[in-house]
Amino acid sequence: MSEGFIDPERWPDLVRRPEAPLLGSRAARIRERLEELTREHGVSLAGDGHPRFLVHDGLVLDRMVADGWLGLAEGYMAEEWDAEPLPEVLQVLMSRPLETGLGGFLSRRSRRDFGHVVNGEIPDALVELYAGGTRATGSALFASGTRTSATRLVSQHGRQTPVVVTWMDAPEEVDRADLDPAQVNRINLMLDVARVGAGDRVLELPGSGGALPVLAARRGASADVLTSDADHAEVVRSRAHAAGVGGAVRVETVRGTVPSPRQWSGSYDAVFSVERMETLGDRGSEAFLAAVHRMLTPQGTAVVQSLTTAADQVIPGDVVDRSLDVMRAYVWPALQYPRVERVIEQANRVGLELVREIHLGSHAALTLGLWREAFASRERQAAAAGFDPVYRRLWNYQLALHEALIGSGALDCVQYVLRRAGA
Repeated sequence: MSEGFIDPERWPDLVRRPEAPLLGSRAARIRERLEELTREHGVSLAGDGHPRFLVHDGLVLDRMVADGWLGLAEGYMAEEWDAEPLPEVLQVLMSRPLETGLGGFLSRRSRRDFGHVVNGEIPDALVELYAGGTRATGSALFASGTRTSATRLVSQHGRQTPVVVTWMDAPEEVDRADLDPAQVNRINLMLDVARVGAGDRVLELPGSGGALPVLAARRGASADVLTSDADHAEVVRSRAHAAGVGGAVRVETVRGTVPSPRQWSGSYDAVFSVERMETLGDRGSEAFLAAVHRMLTPQGTAVVQSLTTAADQVIPGDVVDRSLDVMRAYVWPALQYPRVERVIEQANRVGLELVREIHLGSHAALTLGLWREAFASRERQAAAAGFDPVYRRLWNYQLALHEALIGSGALDCVQYVLRRAGA
């Protein structure tokens, strides 16, 4: 167990003793499965190996019995195990279920309730530690990658409609100096596909660091940004004023991510969202798309960037879903990464139509790797900003987890270009 102090009020689930039926025998079986799995994939269980997986405290095995993949994550947060490189080892661990047979049945029946978790914004003080100068919180788009496109017919609103699908391949190597230009590149792509120009009215829902409204304003557009976080609102305002476009950028705070018509009733030529729709769950994402439809002008375009469950998966689907319980437990309780088909279905139901689909998965994996590298290099700044060791390990773990899921092909990052049906 870690020598460090774990605040029982802030992290109650980390200090409680795990409880589950047949705890001892199931924990022993998980250990055997992990030893077999790491041996098959060449992962060392010793400190000098590479890649390596080191268990410091067997309590993590009890956590895994009690809470599955969430227990594994909480064991990492409590410093009961380490791995290097973490994304690669996570891919190995997730290549098969933790338990089978009776243990697997009992595990499927038990799942912690995340109803007490408050869905909110990522603190700007945290984003500042890893996201680069743009403070952009979505996947970047790096230069030098190739792109390929194809047109496929999609059944929408009772007819077959052509949808242009583009795959953006990432370069083989990038470094941290590439991150800010790549974020500007990604934002400009979003503005380009929405044909944003002088005189257009633009909405970002919710805010994602301030770079998008600034770049839209530099094209001569006026930009509104909605956020539920007053601190984030002030950050975006400050960045717009520092860029000399404060008069063209308006930032407002609203309750939640999806504003009601009474909260906000603007009409926009372009609406943008960056990797937040999926945090609202299945019902919430449809309500989000309905709000987008309501606020689009008849000829307007929405570009919604979202992490998405990939069609072909190497990692079992139930493992992918349960591995994300750590995000539901500590960040976004309703988190659900949809399939492309589900997004199209929901968009159609609220009166939108998909016209283009842009895949950025390989760029997302590179982005996450750079974020994790930057975050690890700013350990002292993170501590000074008030993020305790448990929280820092949580954030490192979730970055590595998403890098592993995208790198394995289990998740993709997709920009959905949507217009009103029949427009």
